[in-house]
Amino acid sequence: MRILVYGAGVIGSIFAGKLAASRQDVTVLARGKRFEELRSNGIELSAHGVHRNEIIPVNVIDHLEPDDLFDYIIVAMQRTQVDSVLPILSQNCSRNIVFVVNTAAGYDQWVQAVGRERLMLGFPSAGGERADGKVVYFVGKGIVRAFQTTTFGAYGGRKTERVRWLINAFRRAGIPSVFCSDMDAWQKTHVAMVTSIGNALYQFDCDNYRLARSYDSVKLMVHGIKEGFAVLKKLGIKTKPAKLWYMKLPAWMTAGVFKMVMGTKLAETALAKHCVVAKPEMLCLQTEFDSLIEQSQLQTPAIDRLRKNLLFSENNSDIREGIS
Repeated sequence: MRILVYGAGVIGSIFAGKLAASRQDVTVLARGKRFEELRSNGIELSAHGVHRNEIIPVNVIDHLEPDDLFDYIIVAMQRTQVDSVLPILSQNCSRNIVFVVNTAAGYDQWVQAVGRERLMLGFPSAGGERADGKVVYFVGKGIVRAFQTTTFGAYGGRKTERVRWLINAFRRAGIPSVFCSDMDAWQKTHVAMVTSIGNALYQFDCDNYRLARSYDSVKLMVHGIKEGFAVLKKLGIKTKPAKLWYMKLPAWMTAGVFKMVMGTKLAETALAKHCVVAKPEMLCLQTEFDSLIEQSQLQTPAIDRLRKNLLFSENNSDIREGIS
């Protein structure tokens, strides 16, 4: 099988590197400096907490032609970048287009671009940071899977052979992966969580250790997540996956767990550093979820307070850019 990873940021680099290391036929689409880095040096990965680099050679292209055929194109990029590549994907004739993209807005645009027959969805339990060409990364294993596992599904919900093959390929690459029959509900649930977590981090300039020292702020974050889940319930959207049952526990109890998690190096790598570089995406996701809140007609006082952190952080960024 030929796989194209469209995007060479942190997630794209992790996916491409791990799949290539497991002997899959992988090509990466990258541009500019990143294209030159990958062409010259391959993908350089370093597992979180392990002082050993993996150098994985991959094929690299800087554009996609309509007749460049792959069995799977895995689109790994931020939500704000996707619209610009839809015309390119719509013209390409590859069999399966897998969007590994954060969204709470549904898939109508993507269906229109690539067709329901080709559309697949996914989301990673992975993260890290890229500096000087190297990606320091983690993959969701062990206890991390209580929060999130890399997940895939097909538009329409059926567990087809093409979904099974993709999940098995990721498992062979050392990335635990599972199937979900309702990726739209899964992703809306994820956005309900990640917006409140991100907005809590913005109160402390994305310093997760400072957030962890503020029980009141962590508890507010938990109330925000609970409000988000209530919004989904009002709209008839089930929270996915079912293992998030612990969010039904009293806020004081759940906040204690999140307080410990937020004080870890893993939270710094997986959450805090992502919030620093993904502010435009977080603004987009908050806007998408605000649309769901409006549809539900529910009051969301905790989300309203948390949202102010994001907007204040964005305004401060604009001011700093203006001064500089």
